[in-house]
Amino acid sequence: MLGTQAAVAGAQPVELRTARSPWLLVLALGVGIFVGGFDQTFVVTILPDILKDIQLPVSRFGDASWIISGYLLGYTVAMPLMGRIADVFGHVRLYCLSLLLFMLGSVAVALSPSLWWIVVFRGMQAIGGGALVPISMAMAVSILPRRRRPLAIGSMTALDDASSLLGPLWGAWWASHIGWRGLFWLNLPLAMPILVLVPLLAREVPRQERVPVDWTGGFMLTLGLTLGTVALTDNGAAPRPLWMSVLLGAAGLALLAAFTWRELRIPAPMLDLRYFRQVRYLAANALYFVVGAGLITAMVCVPLISDTLYEESALTGGLNLMRMMLFMPLGGVIGGLLATRLGYRTTAALAMAMAGVGFLLMRGWSVPATSTELWLTLGVAGFGFTLADAPAVATVLDIVKEHERAAAAALLQVLQTTGMIVGMALLATQGLGRFTERAADVFRRFGLEGSEQYRAAMQQTFNDVFLVAGLAMIGGVALAWLLERGRARRILWWRPL
Repeated sequence: MLGTQAAVAGAQPVELRTARSPWLLVLALGVGIFVGGFDQTFVVTILPDILKDIQLPVSRFGDASWIISGYLLGYTVAMPLMGRIADVFGHVRLYCLSLLLFMLGSVAVALSPSLWWIVVFRGMQAIGGGALVPISMAMAVSILPRRRRPLAIGSMTALDDASSLLGPLWGAWWASHIGWRGLFWLNLPLAMPILVLVPLLAREVPRQERVPVDWTGGFMLTLGLTLGTVALTDNGAAPRPLWMSVLLGAAGLALLAAFTWRELRIPAPMLDLRYFRQVRYLAANALYFVVGAGLITAMVCVPLISDTLYEESALTGGLNLMRMMLFMPLGGVIGGLLATRLGYRTTAALAMAMAGVGFLLMRGWSVPATSTELWLTLGVAGFGFTLADAPAVATVLDIVKEHERAAAAALLQVLQTTGMIVGMALLATQGLGRFTERAADVFRRFGLEGSEQYRAAMQQTFNDVFLVAGLAMIGGVALAWLLERGRARRILWWRPL
């Protein structure tokens, strides 16, 4: 089967060339990711303005979560299909079409008169913006020599993290000057220079043979991911019946199982799942899944512990989380540099160890945690979360064929998001379940006078969560050691990039 697939996949549809320095193209692609990434998070700060403008009644405030969830859904589920289409029909062409789709979606959101129109056009934005990430990585890998790829990948992931970090501040500042609709119009002048620069800096030479796109498989994967995500996303104020969520989840799993069965049997699959037979490929994808689970644990627990245990304001909780997120873009860039010097395995192992140590140190926080404790532990954890990006992505993109890179990078992003969903589910069920048991025991023993015991039970619950998360991250060191070695076989600090 692998031989048949190799014969079919050997027909590479395009060859990428750069008109100038490849790093100019990498910079332009990174700025495109940065611009597209703003829309993931800036809507959080302008959501009250949107709801007030469209006159959404109080009874429907729970539906407003789809303005955020809808974007994340479109951003995630469309990635693999868009990446595969780009691999077949040309990265530059699909990059430009994706950026145009993002811009058109922005205009449509700015003109939307009601909630569900906003949700639909936010999804359009997300499909275009989400496709930029894997296509950009595939283009960077295509034009750079192997030893320079990790730095480019790490820089792109850093810009993606930075845009998510700055998004709320960006949204709040501009919305106060030009309104929330003006904020979406602003995407046009930001994206237009990228739309012009990328085709000027890169050109594709078509080849005679073309690999087919598995449209049926793409539809099955997209619909399966959509149903699964919708099943896990609900309006807490007015939840749907449990049977409906179970039915949606079962339908999503059935479609994903059918997709897997199909992809393993057709000669030209949308995603070549046979790569998972290679230990390095499997380890890189599993590593991204584990990082996603750890990242969502930190992003939920840090503000939550500030609010519930320390009794601080929501703003303080957000600022505490910001300490971690400030280190994440830095980790992406440093990870790219280290991967070229130390190799992929060592860099990723260091990343997972740092993330694990960060979680374990959180168990020693004072009540409330001091500024030094927060900066030290969250800095170590945040740095570790993104230090693994470059070696994991580079391992995958080094393994797959040129015309499969965008789809492979997209699958990594999907698995990280899936890790976040699973991590959130475990946090809500296991973590909350443990606290409920402890709280019931405190009430039985002390009644309403056991406030200190409640706080102790709450602190113990957070400590348990941090312990499990820390051990999981440290366990990821074993996955890291299964990655591609990378070019470096010994430390070569003096070797130029």
